[in-house]
Amino acid sequence: MPRFERLFVHRLARQVLSRLCSRTVRPPRKAADLADHLDRALDSVLLNIAEGSGKEPGSKDRAGFYRTALGSAKEAAAALDILTIRGFVDAGLSAAAREDLLSVAAMLHRMAEK
Repeated sequence: MPRFERLFVHRLARQVLSRLCSRTVRPPRKAADLADHLDRALDSVLLNIAEGSGKEPGSKDRAGFYRTALGSAKEAAAALDILTIRGFVDAGLSAAAREDLLSVAAMLHRMAEK
């Protein structure tokens, strides 16, 4: 199992992506760009955690990838908020996903500071 798959932060981010993909409906055309933005932000979280975990511990490269993942997690939370406010995502699903995304962001912040 690759190192990144053992990281709790990666497993939690993956769970958010999986939950949102399996329980959201395709939004109408006017919200499609924002839904795509949410998808790309969630992908970025997972990809940057994976890439950062392969870098030398304590290196600037590793911290940089974790900072990028942190920014993407915050961006995903904001996109999710907008889609929820506009009625395209169930409020209960959104609240749970947003809480998990903020936990992911907090973990990534600590990881980037190491």
